[in-house]
Amino acid sequence: MRTQHKMPVMLAMVLLALSLCAGTGVDAQDATPDVLQPDDLEGLQHSVVRAYTIDYSTMFETAATPGAEMQMPAGIYVLGATILEFDNAGNAESALFRLADDTEAQDEMNRNEGAEVSDLNLDLGDNNVSYTSVEDVEGVETETVVSLVQGGNYVYFLVAGGNDTDVQRTVVEFATVLIENDGGGEGEFNEDGTSSGGLWEKFPAADDALFAGLVPYDQVLYPEPTGTPGV
Repeated sequence: MRTQHKMPVMLAMVLLALSLCAGTGVDAQDATPDVLQPDDLEGLQHSVVRAYTIDYSTMFETAATPGAEMQMPAGIYVLGATILEFDNAGNAESALFRLADDTEAQDEMNRNEGAEVSDLNLDLGDNNVSYTSVEDVEGVETETVVSLVQGGNYVYFLVAGGNDTDVQRTVVEFATVLIENDGGGEGEFNEDGTSSGGLWEKFPAADDALFAGLVPYDQVLYPEPTGTPGV
């Protein structure tokens, strides 16, 4: 198992969300010509992202109350995964290390932003590139774990952040479910704003304890949707 690559904190957290979405329209591509595009990943068939976060609006409303101070909640406050499906395992493996290599140029910049970054060896999938960072957020020591995992024809990009909890164990549990669940191809949008079928079947059930108290957000990254969900 190869784990020789490093991934910086801030760029890794938004790598796929920004780079794969940067191709949504000609203007976006022209504005970011050096950003990795979906079509740059050979054999990519489908990609979706599902992120779970705390209800930030409630937290900010509380902080706006006279005399109140915004406090970081205990436990997991963000947990998400981007899944990329390829036509074969070879292309999936190549994509994982290409994505990892694409972040290294920003490594020093992110290390200078105050986070303590360490390589992390997670025994997941066929190949993985992972790291953990610890930083002070609103006076609370917060850990962020980012992991790129390749298993068969799939690459999983996972992000988890929290405090006063085992963030690394959460990532391992989340990744294990994603890898073991069957799913692939195009899914469908539901009236409640969620998605199901296809590649979405790889995600844990909505009532899984991993997501207790968190709000889900779904997005199709590739192929780019051509219409409005549910219309």
